[in-house]
Amino acid sequence: MQIIEQSHTIIRTEIVAGIGFFDGVHSGHRSLISDIISTSRSRNMSSAVITFRNHPREILHSDYCPQLINTFEEKIDNLSETGLDYCIVLDFTPEISQMSAFEFIKFLIENYSLKCLFIGYDHRFGHNRSEGFDDYVKYGETLGIDVLQAKMYIPEKNHINVSSSVIRKLINEGNVSEATQLLSHPYALQGYVIPGYQIGRKIGFPTANIAINNPQKVIPANGVYAVKIIVNREQRYNGMVNIGKRPTVHSDGETCIEAHLFDYSGDLYGQYIEIQFIARLRSEKKMNGLKELTDQLQKDKEHAMNILLNSSIPC
Repeated sequence: MQIIEQSHTIIRTEIVAGIGFFDGVHSGHRSLISDIISTSRSRNMSSAVITFRNHPREILHSDYCPQLINTFEEKIDNLSETGLDYCIVLDFTPEISQMSAFEFIKFLIENYSLKCLFIGYDHRFGHNRSEGFDDYVKYGETLGIDVLQAKMYIPEKNHINVSSSVIRKLINEGNVSEATQLLSHPYALQGYVIPGYQIGRKIGFPTANIAINNPQKVIPANGVYAVKIIVNREQRYNGMVNIGKRPTVHSDGETCIEAHLFDYSGDLYGQYIEIQFIARLRSEKKMNGLKELTDQLQKDKEHAMNILLNSSIPC
């Protein structure tokens, strides 16, 4: 997949494209992308998505703080796995926000050889999002391109209408296993290991305290999770993670993300870690002292190992 970040970049073939922010690159997005690719091949054209580096609402509302499923880098990585020929990346600017849908389609035709545009079944674009699919079709006819509407994607297993907002809600609630089903890949957080309180080391459960490197990422609900952990993008481990305020031991009240890696020994300070969430084991709760905490952590570890050993996601 070729990434295009500049206007007037020469694309030597006409393209079939879809527009969207594509947060999560979830199964609904992948269904749309599959339609784009199959249509492009049948027409002997190239396939593309048109997306934005920044969330449009950040420009439209200065106080808006997005909760993202993907960082920009994750989104590009996920899109690159789909078989697309191009990913056209735009900066959402005040100038773009003022474009009507007609003006935006014309901009895409003039700059990126757009010949066929796929619209998500509920997607609207253009200034104030005031126009709908029938309008887009008329604009396409005027400008000489086809405008097609993608079908609503509802998985057979759970019959949930897949959307980024539904997945964010699931993650916020701690339902990471269902979020994974809708994403088609585990939800993940990335960051660096920083010094912590080192209580876990004293009770036989040393933990890595993680500072997340993107404050806009959605943090799962407080609790204990079975996870896959990747250290420095190479070494893979099973483990468990606690997200919460550490009520059993001294805490400053801030939410901490602490990872315990199974079968690992060594110094992790300063290391880059990716946490892939597989399942939630339990909610956070206060124990009556370190002995009860240790016993509970042992039960959590056994529970997590059982889940992870039966997980289809490789460690």
